[in-house]
Amino acid sequence: MEPKTTYIEQDSLLSHTVEWLRYPLMLLIVLIHADTPLLTSMPQDGLSAIFYYITRTIVRVAVPMFFIISGYFFFRKPDTFSMEAYWIKIKKRLLSILFPYIFWNYFVWAFQMLVLVVQGHSDWIAPDTFILSNIVDVVVGWGEGYQGMPKAFQLWFLRDLMIVCLLSPLLHLLLKNRLRYVLLLFVVLYLMPWPDNWNLIFMRFPSALLFFSVGAYWGIHNKNIIAIVRTIPIWLSVGLSTLLLVVHVWQCMVGGSCIIFFEKLFSIVAVIPTWQIASKIVEHQRLKSVEWISNSNFLLFVLHPTITHYLLVYPLLGKVSNTLLHFWLVYAAELIIPAFVCVILYAIMTSIFPRTTALLTGGRNAKNKNVIFAKFLER
Repeated sequence: MEPKTTYIEQDSLLSHTVEWLRYPLMLLIVLIHADTPLLTSMPQDGLSAIFYYITRTIVRVAVPMFFIISGYFFFRKPDTFSMEAYWIKIKKRLLSILFPYIFWNYFVWAFQMLVLVVQGHSDWIAPDTFILSNIVDVVVGWGEGYQGMPKAFQLWFLRDLMIVCLLSPLLHLLLKNRLRYVLLLFVVLYLMPWPDNWNLIFMRFPSALLFFSVGAYWGIHNKNIIAIVRTIPIWLSVGLSTLLLVVHVWQCMVGGSCIIFFEKLFSIVAVIPTWQIASKIVEHQRLKSVEWISNSNFLLFVLHPTITHYLLVYPLLGKVSNTLLHFWLVYAAELIIPAFVCVILYAIMTSIFPRTTALLTGGRNAKNKNVIFAKFLER
């Protein structure tokens, strides 16, 4: 018997769905980076490899979802987009995006050097580390060693998000007139193979441009995301996503390498069933987010690679035998350990210095966000 559906007005349903989705999507981000030297030192084959590639493909929906959510709510309110509204939004994002981005990149940079000094390997720190251009590149990611990412590599998302926010007047102009071919152009830019000699910054940016613009288009035209995706039959969205998933996994298994085109195509299509399924879960009240856990999601985002490396990879690398059990235990640990540590760390930080914690997490602590933003905007 079908569970009784609790009616929730569409805008409220969208808000609750986004709130519920944030932490599961962040866990998928953590799994994206669960390709550490420790895990790759234990290659799998057969059924185990198939399951691994399935998870490696499914997690790719997380980044597009976050960009869509960001683009949607950037333009959703106020109803009219003016330059005054634009500057208010940008000032807010100086706190919610730029400040945490700069702080956590330099925190990771300093922490890694501190570890080397404590271990007696200060000579491993390159002589040109403190040249101004290299110091700046910590947050830019232009240098060859960064592969188009800042020092805390996962924060490329915040860098590119800030760029598309700065470009929002242009995006609003293009998308306001319902120039849908603009979105098609962004799809082409996202899927096309880029020249090998291009800096990887340019190769990553089309992801932000496309998915932020998709969310922006819906927000500008006051469309409810849940209502839109529910116009598509779920059997079609799930079926097409599954087909692309199978093609990508098959290519990874048989071809010996994964073709990024199919991975990207999957990430485009899979956002639809993700919205559909998540909204159904929320609507039927089958699962609810746990606030004291979900509030740690930003801290998990900025610290999970560091936690994984120093608490798991570094101590165990070369000490774990290549067995099926060990492989999946390590894979699970690369998700569970950072999540657990960040929940505990966030609870400690908010109890000792809640306002500083809110600042370091972009004002995402609900109790202090409005106070911080209000004081900043008054200047």
